[in-house]
Amino acid sequence: MWFSAPLDAEKEETDTHDINLQISNDFKSIDVCTPIAKYELNDCSTDHSFLLMDAEESLHCSKAETFRKKLKCNDDTKIKVISIFGNTGDGKSHTMNHTFFDGAEVFQTSQEQRSCTVGVYAALQRDMDVLCLDTEGLLGTSKNNNRRMRMLLKILAISDIVIYRIRSERLRSDMFEFLGSASQAFCSHFAQTLQSLPEPGMSQTLGPAVIIFHETQHTKPLNGSVAESVEDQLRNHFERLNYKINAFSSLRYIGIQTSKPIPTDYSKLKTAIKLEIENTTVRSPRQLSVVFKAMNVLNTKFSGDIEEKSTNPFPEQSLTCPVRCEACNQRCQRSMGHLGDGETHMNQHPCNYQNQYDNKKYLCKACYKNGKENIVTFSTQTKNDSSWSGLAKYAWKGGVIDCPSCGEIYRSRQYWFGNKSPEETSVRAIIVHVWEPKGPSHSAQMVLDTVSTLGDALPKLHPNTVTGWLADWVAPSYWKQNSEIINCHACKKNFERTGLHKHHCRGCGEGFCHACSQNQLPVPTRGWTEPVRVCNACYALLKNQPNTMPANTTEAFNPINSNSNPNNNTTGAPGTADQADITARKIGEVLINPLGNLTKGAYEYTKGFIKETVRPNYWIPDEKAPNCMICDNPFGSAEECIIAKTKSTASSTTTANTTTQQQTQENISNGNMSGSSTSNILNGSYNISSSVRDSYRHHCRRCGLAICGYCSKNREPVLEHGWEYPVRICDKCSELNQSKSTINEQIASGNKSGNHSTVTE
Repeated sequence: MWFSAPLDAEKEETDTHDINLQISNDFKSIDVCTPIAKYELNDCSTDHSFLLMDAEESLHCSKAETFRKKLKCNDDTKIKVISIFGNTGDGKSHTMNHTFFDGAEVFQTSQEQRSCTVGVYAALQRDMDVLCLDTEGLLGTSKNNNRRMRMLLKILAISDIVIYRIRSERLRSDMFEFLGSASQAFCSHFAQTLQSLPEPGMSQTLGPAVIIFHETQHTKPLNGSVAESVEDQLRNHFERLNYKINAFSSLRYIGIQTSKPIPTDYSKLKTAIKLEIENTTVRSPRQLSVVFKAMNVLNTKFSGDIEEKSTNPFPEQSLTCPVRCEACNQRCQRSMGHLGDGETHMNQHPCNYQNQYDNKKYLCKACYKNGKENIVTFSTQTKNDSSWSGLAKYAWKGGVIDCPSCGEIYRSRQYWFGNKSPEETSVRAIIVHVWEPKGPSHSAQMVLDTVSTLGDALPKLHPNTVTGWLADWVAPSYWKQNSEIINCHACKKNFERTGLHKHHCRGCGEGFCHACSQNQLPVPTRGWTEPVRVCNACYALLKNQPNTMPANTTEAFNPINSNSNPNNNTTGAPGTADQADITARKIGEVLINPLGNLTKGAYEYTKGFIKETVRPNYWIPDEKAPNCMICDNPFGSAEECIIAKTKSTASSTTTANTTTQQQTQENISNGNMSGSSTSNILNGSYNISSSVRDSYRHHCRRCGLAICGYCSKNREPVLEHGWEYPVRICDKCSELNQSKSTINEQIASGNKSGNHSTVTE
């Protein structure tokens, strides 16, 4: 029997020891040092156990000699320390009594709600030479949770065997958390302190052996197999929870299922404890003085006040926005999902200025005095300036600060000298929070958008403007001036409205679109001996009569051309003036066209390369969006769109239609159809003004879809992606914002009137 001597015969048992001490049978009569506690503690000691450490982490034994007297043994006795841990109410004291003392109430138990074990109680099991430590339960109603945790960790560090008692249907997370924290604390703090003690038996680098005693009632405990033992399952569970238990010398699991009214069976636990006590490969028995010195050193070193904070089981951080300011690390105070409601990040506490984030903003000083907060920034031009005038003002007067209400309020080079800083004259500086991580990921795209405002003028100016000016200088006299060409001479489509390029027919000199002048033939009467561009009407005429000079309306009002060619409809060699005009034009084509193509090509290549590099992650790549994702029109110039639509239509037509088109093409080649009809056929019978037009690729700043300019005419700030000023958004996002605004207005009006029935779902 583990507790062989009866408790009433304690005095006779102590007399058998060769101790020259007069010790009473009552532990309370021993003269010990009574510590002064910050508050009155309940001492639940019994005749055979005493309070070793109270809830204030104060040892109730000042010396090793006092500790030995309380345990009623001599100093030569070597013992092993066994402690028990677990949640309050799981029966730790009851387990210690039945495992080591045959059910005798050495450690006090109670049926009341108040816990009996507050602090750490000690008792000696003499037959086995084991120091039993009963500890305060976890999850108890204590105001000093952190202090209690530190006390338990120190007791675990001096123990040789640790029993973790858990009585539940399943293993709970608090057990894994406690043992994982204890292992980390032992490796990081306690092991080095214990190894520094100049005492034998304290040089162990490994912590105690752990026995998990799990009792269930309705569920089965863990079961192992040949492939995976129960201990391996526990280790895997610790690893999944990111807890390391490498401090423990061993891990053992004992699971039992108890059905009422059958009492708990402790036989398996007793057997496991006997094996661990007899195992001396890692931990050997130590003298009481060594154990006390180790406990006293740890308690002295790891002591002091601990900040106790009440833990909210459902903290506010679980419901608030998780984004933090990059400059001051303060958290957004709005609720989660506030960006979807149109609310920006917000924190009422002031922020710190950091140059790397450039979180200094300017407010218009005049508006601020009137109660408005208009944020203003430096820019190259005001909102009312055009691209060219704004660029000229920027080169002459420098950057400008433009207020939405007051207009231009500051110029960096307003005067030749003596210019003051904007903070001295026009603006008020404020420090704002930086919510985007290190600036928005599409900040380079913002710069590119600004550059594109000026750069986009280049492709628009070529070839109808820039090269048009140069082309008019070297144009033959029978050509119509580019400035006078408003509509296509054949199909009457407006060049400015449709974006079609202007081309001159080398025969008649009129202006045509590409679809109406894509044929080539020599025009020897005009001096063009090689195949050149001619309109459809001249193509039909020159194919049958190559030496005929096509009619031209411009020549009737040009006296120079009339003198050199008195009869435009007669055949013959071109005059000297015509030949000089043609030669000048040929030289001009060599110089002007490459210049325009080079300017446009260099800009488009550079812009395309930069755009691909700085594209935000949520934008659809260009190669995945050949058509507008709203109207499904292909991207490109009007002429490219015509070709794309023509190919699409041709692939879906029937064989009969294909034959008809071939016959029609033959009629065109033979000159049997008018120019207007020819243009319509070559255009694929499309109305350029309505269905085919310039359709350049753009991206919606809110959803990232690729859309054309006609499906993205609205401009709004997109705060959730860092666009604080009005930028391009698609029509779908604009309609969605309008719907949300309407609903919010209805909700607001319903709250004011007290009638919510008018709010639509």
